[in-house]
Amino acid sequence: MIVERFPPEIGGSGMRFWKIAERLSQKHTVEIFTVGSSETYDAARGFCIHRFDSSKLPIPKLHGLNRVIGLSFSTFFRLLFRSYDIIDVDIWPILPFFSVKTAEPSTPAVISWNVVWPFSFQRTISVASTVLARTCSKLCTHNIAVSDFAKTMLLKHVRMNPEKISVIPNGNDEALSKVELQPKWGRIIFVGRLEPQKRLDLILEAFKIFRRTTNDAELHIIGSGPLQSQLLRASEKTRGLYLHKFIPASSRQELISMLSESWVFASASEFETYGMSISEALSIGLPAVLTRAPYNGAVGEIVKHESNGLIVDHNKPKAMADAFERLFKDRELWERLSHNARKLAPFHSWDDVAKQVEAVYERVLSRRLPIENTELAT
Repeated sequence: MIVERFPPEIGGSGMRFWKIAERLSQKHTVEIFTVGSSETYDAARGFCIHRFDSSKLPIPKLHGLNRVIGLSFSTFFRLLFRSYDIIDVDIWPILPFFSVKTAEPSTPAVISWNVVWPFSFQRTISVASTVLARTCSKLCTHNIAVSDFAKTMLLKHVRMNPEKISVIPNGNDEALSKVELQPKWGRIIFVGRLEPQKRLDLILEAFKIFRRTTNDAELHIIGSGPLQSQLLRASEKTRGLYLHKFIPASSRQELISMLSESWVFASASEFETYGMSISEALSIGLPAVLTRAPYNGAVGEIVKHESNGLIVDHNKPKAMADAFERLFKDRELWERLSHNARKLAPFHSWDDVAKQVEAVYERVLSRRLPIENTELAT
């Protein structure tokens, strides 16, 4: 499995591969190629992690490019001296996939589409990404999309053969559905990468408006990323705003505890292929307030307006603030959304997800193509 961000780094695709590898390694030999400072063998989970230290490349101002180039070259050279039955590649960034096909042209390659955002981004990037994605789809053996939204994007932009796509959503930890929610009324939480596309500026502005009428309101932001310094400065100037470092996968109980003490989960992301943190919040019974961004796959697919959350217009902080105020004043509405959030959460155990992924691998290896769609029942 090849993925750029892997625990302890925060990222939905890395968490997905980690959970799947943990289960498949009970029956198979599983190795992870990723970015990091050292190679490790996770004896507790049974798989080996090969990490490339991107800081060793002498291009300090282009750290993101370092990661991509470093992972791509590291993957290529490692694959030249190894043999695998099947290789599963996280599609973004695209370059490592071409390293795989160059080093192992005859080995079946599966692409996991955990992200489809470049199709919605700046036009030049979107066009270039579309061309590369179409090339990848022709070279790979099969594709796994993490949501119906992702599949729709692939059919629309990549014009992919639907028979080459299996929809296998992310899983949730079973422990989440058993958590007792004890919310502090007015406490809003966000969990995720601190990046521009998450539009934390909208959430922060909405919070400031909401706090004008609700003095004890709080906003807790959990994550790491390029906006961390900016948000830290904002937290020093904004009453009720708290910034927490990201919580590693090995400390899940700490995250669960913070979610269980929250009142509303907020997201204003420009694009989400799935929305793992949103799904986890719903599983606990936490209503979500989302903005209706056109490329946010969680809107409608995971969060349904006035069922398990509220969906408001995008780029309108006042609309999000009004949603907060509505839930603050109407406890009956909040309780109904909370009940539905837990009841209707798109729960799939990681065991089921791993079995579905394993089934795709087995069909690929048996050459029984086209592969039937393996969508999990919702």
